[in-house]
Amino acid sequence: MSKLKFLSVIFLTFLLSSSLSIQAQDSTDHQQWEKYDLEYRTYRLTLIPGLGTNGIDAVNYASKYSFNLLGGYHGALHEGFEFGTLINANKYYASGVQIAGIANYTGDRTMGVQIAGIGNYSGNSMQGVQVSGIGNWTSSDIQGLQLGGIFNLSGGSIQGMQYAGAFNIAKNDIQGLLASGVGNISGGNIQGLLFSGVANIARRDMQGLIASGALNYSKSFQGISLSSVNISQDFQGIQLGMANIVGQGQGIQVGLVNYGNEFEGVPVGLISYYRDGRKNIDLWTTETGFTNIGMKLGTQEVYNMLSVGFNPLLNRDVWQIGWSIGRLHEYENYELYSDFSYFKINEGSWTKDLNSMLKYRLLFGKEVNKDFKFYGGPTLNMLISRLQESDDYAPYRLFDIEAKGRQYVFWIGATLGVELF
Repeated sequence: MSKLKFLSVIFLTFLLSSSLSIQAQDSTDHQQWEKYDLEYRTYRLTLIPGLGTNGIDAVNYASKYSFNLLGGYHGALHEGFEFGTLINANKYYASGVQIAGIANYTGDRTMGVQIAGIGNYSGNSMQGVQVSGIGNWTSSDIQGLQLGGIFNLSGGSIQGMQYAGAFNIAKNDIQGLLASGVGNISGGNIQGLLFSGVANIARRDMQGLIASGALNYSKSFQGISLSSVNISQDFQGIQLGMANIVGQGQGIQVGLVNYGNEFEGVPVGLISYYRDGRKNIDLWTTETGFTNIGMKLGTQEVYNMLSVGFNPLLNRDVWQIGWSIGRLHEYENYELYSDFSYFKINEGSWTKDLNSMLKYRLLFGKEVNKDFKFYGGPTLNMLISRLQESDDYAPYRLFDIEAKGRQYVFWIGATLGVELF
């Protein structure tokens, strides 16, 4: 069985099971049409509204089986099946399966399966499955599975599985698995698994796994947020993006830029700026002869640092740019820094060829005053390069390996420096 046939069987099975389940729920109230002062007839056949077996009084009848050669406007569909080449319309409610070439319309509650070439509309709540070429629109809550070519729109809440080419929009809450080409937008809370091409936006809270191409925005967030830009006033979890912005946050932020008023956790970024975090300038030198200056940002415990350095001991223009991530351990009489750094070394102008240094530092620091610390300690270094000029970067070599045109050099060195502010 091909993959397409298998998915088709699964989908049709879901439609049938959903319809049977909803009908089973309604069977306990087998005379629901009486609530609307309707009469019941098992069958009806209609050419156009007003021209059919129920005549101009069609809105006063509920039926189990309905066939609309062009379109029909009736009182209700009760636990049955309705087919229309153009439009199926019921003034009060519809339960069962409806298939229309253009649209299915229900003035009040809809329960069951609706399939339409353009759209499905329910004046009140919707429970079941809706499939349309353009959109599904419900004035109140939606529960179930919705597939809309452009949008799924709810005047209340959305619960279940929603897929739309452009938008899933709810006036209140959204819960479930949602996927859209442009955005998932909620006037209330969003919970579940959400995927959109552009944005996930909640006026209140988000919880779950949220992914979009451009923006995830909410008042508060708990879970995993993946987007180009992630914005939350209160945040707990993991944010991954080009820019992560929070008012107050706890967890992990991974991005080119991380920003917040208050943050507790692990920042991983080129720039991680927090108003309650560290803002230090570092100056240090190493056994390689490089003298460096760096901007150290992040939390008090975990920091990121961008740096630039040059080597005055060599008789040519050699400079490097680096990035570091590390952690500070505070003890009674001293502080211990442990960090990992990557340096891109350049000969003259920017070197396109592989010419990099990886460095692990274990540094012991002492605070002189609140604006000045000095530190020093051993480093473990590895040079990876394709350039012949890199031979004089290392003062000596513990290991020297050459493979596929690359040179790997290992040695143990030292760092001595100061931290300001």
